[in-house]
Amino acid sequence: MAELVDALGLGSSSRKGNGGSSPSSCTKKSGKMVKSGAAPLQAHVRYDQVTALGFVDISIQSKIIEALYKHTLLLQKNVCSPIGFYQKHAPMQYLDVYYKEHLINHLKEFLLKYCVVSYLYQTLRTNHILYTGEPRLHAIDIHPGRNACYTFTFTPLPATPIRDWRYLLFRAPQRKRYKDIDKQAQNFIVEENMYRQNNITPGIKSGDWVLFSVILLNKQNNPIVKDLYEYLWIKISDEETNQPFHELFLGKVKGDRFVSDALCLHEYFSNQIDTQYTFGVTIKEVLPYAYFCLESFKNQFKLKTDRKLHQKIVEIYSSRNDLSLRRALVEEALATLLRIYPVQTPESAVLRQEKMLREELQHNPDYTVYKLQPDFNQKVRSLAHKQVQEHLLLTHIAIHERVDVEDNDVYAYLNLTKRPRTKEFIYYLHPAIRANEDEIPISHESLKNVCVHEKILNHVLHHLMQ
Repeated sequence: MAELVDALGLGSSSRKGNGGSSPSSCTKKSGKMVKSGAAPLQAHVRYDQVTALGFVDISIQSKIIEALYKHTLLLQKNVCSPIGFYQKHAPMQYLDVYYKEHLINHLKEFLLKYCVVSYLYQTLRTNHILYTGEPRLHAIDIHPGRNACYTFTFTPLPATPIRDWRYLLFRAPQRKRYKDIDKQAQNFIVEENMYRQNNITPGIKSGDWVLFSVILLNKQNNPIVKDLYEYLWIKISDEETNQPFHELFLGKVKGDRFVSDALCLHEYFSNQIDTQYTFGVTIKEVLPYAYFCLESFKNQFKLKTDRKLHQKIVEIYSSRNDLSLRRALVEEALATLLRIYPVQTPESAVLRQEKMLREELQHNPDYTVYKLQPDFNQKVRSLAHKQVQEHLLLTHIAIHERVDVEDNDVYAYLNLTKRPRTKEFIYYLHPAIRANEDEIPISHESLKNVCVHEKILNHVLHHLMQ
């Protein structure tokens, strides 16, 4: 929030897993067939020349819908008491008619969070689809006995060639030469190395980031749909709102597997009905809060020597006018690129970004004061336009450079969130992390979606500063 206020100049103070199915089926894209689907989910990308919109149709096999519907219906028989029947004694045919609409609405939400959103992000990213803004859910069609279909719309962009950007003359902002800055950077490195050496107690602790997979199980604790997982991240916190996940993971280690019917998992996927689902949970990765991983940091920024590491850490300790050297480098690099490569900025994208900025500012206690400033609307508009331009520029470069995101990129990204200072290295902070919503899991694929722009930004800076 403070960063947004500073960016506006208002005063001092902006779905899923690596376990998604591997691409195998074909999707038509502008008359060309490209890979973007896999059983049990498939994706079809199409474009409408009349509305100038793109569409992604994600279909789910009918046998999956039928299995989930029957499983959920059976669970409802055990918890519901329709008028005229004892609990657990209502005929399945009666429950099918009585609860059908409720169950279908539940499945729409459950599948959206369980696999569809993650698969959508994976499809757009792996096929290098050029678009602006977030995809919007357009329609859902689910009925037992036939394939389900989720339709999303997105705003496609024409390809803009951005070549030879590596050879641009870049005047990088210079650090301050105070000795105290070097001492602070060195102390940070020494302390974090010491914290790592002292972190010998195994088990998940408060503050750790945990990556876990979730799969829906039947009464016999067997997967209802094999190989259909969701991968989620959760930051373990001592806050009362995070207590359910705290109890679920505290003390466990990477590789642990267990079965759970925890309410926090139910509420994440759907809160429309009492499902009493049972999930198989596997802990895939743990990022300890106890230390900042310097090796991950060095790999992320391609730092081959301790001297380069020291210089990079200095970027967050050297500041001018409350702006860190790291942020100044990013701002200047993007401004340099945009002067040479102006990108087309759709008005709809700017309006959506402006709306998001206003919604975020409303949570600031000084919002009413800022709003009274005569140039408030113009400042919000200008910032929204700038952010959309920067995002689209990096999207074009990422497509041209064929940048892909690995799991290690997500680990490195979350590693930066462990310390307030190192968050300065993140230009695109995930909305859930920015909102400090520790109690809500974050899908692995949505983090990958953010990491694409973070990775290409670091890639650009690395080459411009050579």
